[in-house]
Amino acid sequence: MGELIYALEYRGESVESMYALDDTKESRKIILPPNLYIIGTMNTADRSVGHIDYAIRRRFAFVNVLPKELEANFDKNLFKAVSKLFIENYDEYINNTDTELKRAKTLSPEFKPEDVWLGQSYFIQKKYSDGKDVPMSIRWEYEIKPILLEYVKDGILIDNIKIEEQMQEIKTLVYENNPS
Repeated sequence: MGELIYALEYRGESVESMYALDDTKESRKIILPPNLYIIGTMNTADRSVGHIDYAIRRRFAFVNVLPKELEANFDKNLFKAVSKLFIENYDEYINNTDTELKRAKTLSPEFKPEDVWLGQSYFIQKKYSDGKDVPMSIRWEYEIKPILLEYVKDGILIDNIKIEEQMQEIKTLVYENNPS
């Protein structure tokens, strides 16, 4: 990885690597062309990556991409209900994404909403290989609910009574709108 980072600094120039394709010195050289782009994604909820080496960090741009409502094949009601566990001003934010997020009372003050808020991919309607919709109740039971319960266990979501009430409301919403 060290050679790659070094080569990023000197794009278009030959950088010697400790690895070789064969026994020649020439095969130890790598050149990164200027038109090579490296795009990576990182979920800030994964605290194990929070201490990425500064040598790597300074060579990349970081762009925050917050969850948002989608138009097609998207359960807006479920997204809104779950989002309110993380942000207090959901409606205001959705209408104007320049609005500063306000932490919900169910979110621990140790966390920023944007670092733990569940993204929109959880709420996109998936299909089975035969083309039939995967019921949102399946997504709720096996994808969304488990991560929310993990957040409660880890102290990310707090105020257990309010969370239990909201989780019950969400479950009702899921099963009323998406019978399995």
